[in-house]
Amino acid sequence: MAESDVDLSLLAQIPALPPPSGVKSNFDNPESREQLAKIVVGLTYGLMLVFLALRIYARIKITRSLGVDDYLSLAAGASITAFTGLSLSLFGEPLGPHQWNVPLSRFNASFMGRTLGSIVLFSLSSVFVKTALLSLYLRVFSPNRTARMMIWIGFTTIVVFYTIAIILNIRFCLPLSMTTPVPDQDEWAKKLKASNCSQPVYNLNAAVGLFGVVSDLYVLIIPVSMVYKLRIPRNKKIGILAIFLTGLVAIASSITSTAFRFHQLKSYDFTWDSIPSYTLRAAELNIGLICNCMPVVFVILKKIFQPRPCSSGKRDATPPARTPSHAYIADLPGDNHTPDMTEYEVPKPPAPTAVVRLKSFTHQSRRQPSRGERSTYTEIESWNQITTEI
Repeated sequence: MAESDVDLSLLAQIPALPPPSGVKSNFDNPESREQLAKIVVGLTYGLMLVFLALRIYARIKITRSLGVDDYLSLAAGASITAFTGLSLSLFGEPLGPHQWNVPLSRFNASFMGRTLGSIVLFSLSSVFVKTALLSLYLRVFSPNRTARMMIWIGFTTIVVFYTIAIILNIRFCLPLSMTTPVPDQDEWAKKLKASNCSQPVYNLNAAVGLFGVVSDLYVLIIPVSMVYKLRIPRNKKIGILAIFLTGLVAIASSITSTAFRFHQLKSYDFTWDSIPSYTLRAAELNIGLICNCMPVVFVILKKIFQPRPCSSGKRDATPPARTPSHAYIADLPGDNHTPDMTEYEVPKPPAPTAVVRLKSFTHQSRRQPSRGERSTYTEIESWNQITTEI
């Protein structure tokens, strides 16, 4: 049957998948997973926007300039927004209900195009999120040769892999996205199989998910290994590591998302089982960008939650300490009073600055830190010092 002869009203009466024995298709009010998915996606997306806004605010307020990592984060936010919009447009139309409760007419060119667009945007967003974090590491750890090499290897591998994935997805699914379904379910299944936009794409997306987990672990290892080697106080080292280890949340989300991708390889109920996969993919991107912003946003969070000294607003009635500049000196005629040296108070030395403390610690270490360690420590230490400038 020619596609031009297809009666769309007939497609609206045919289920996209034959229902199980004893089950009747319900096109009017079927059970669906879309509502919970919309809530999860909306919450993680809103939280991502808050952290991204705080990151840009911190950069503009403190450094008064944006770096490459900030621009990549903005690009990630824009692509995640587009991915989220396409995903939400697929929820309920037709994803959410069981596939036998979805009419075949829902699998039209619009659905195929939006599905392909969401797949491409996920890979593009992943590139921006991961390379933004690597760009931040490059600025912080650039004096360290090993870190530089690891960062550029990760950068190149991530860009190349996701570019290949995007090209293959377009190659597999673009022809089908311009195809109209046919009333015969068997014939439509044959067209899906012939287009390679079914099982090959599922396999490719599972591989993309697996690569995402491995690359996330690799990106996390870089700062952890560098900070662990620094000759800095243990409590400070633990605090800095805690900032970077927030990336474990993104890794957990990535692992869960990948598990559902592999589950889809054996699933025949596409519209029902796609909801957890799409939801976790959106959460993975949003949480990834949140963790990306955490090292910068930490400055503001520390400023907000850091306890401040209480002030009563009253002047201290205690007179200022007497120093040689304020001491009584006999200058009246006939005044034989000799100043009592006990009235003098030796001024206290100023509190050591962060630089002095760092120098003192460096000299007390068993070995002198390398130039890379000193530069890295200075960059990381600025995250703590800079809160006084806000």
